[in-house]
Amino acid sequence: MKPVMLSVKELAHELGVSAQSIRRAYWAGLIPGYRFQKMLRFDLALVRQILLERGLSTMRSDRARPAAAADGAQPDQAPVR
Repeated sequence: MKPVMLSVKELAHELGVSAQSIRRAYWAGLIPGYRFQKMLRFDLALVRQILLERGLSTMRSDRARPAAAADGAQPDQAPVR
């Protein structure tokens, strides 16, 4: 079977992350990819396999962000006066 080669934007959409996150992961060596001139292409099956081996289903962080307070201040910050 021929591999499905995706662009940065297409892979980001498939994994539910930003295109910049895909580029960062590629340059950090976290996901495999292929460079053709200035274009980056990724084998979707290979990237998913690598992520599963690392115990991830996507690259998205599941850390919850704290909810904003009613007055707009962050919970861990004092209000600015």
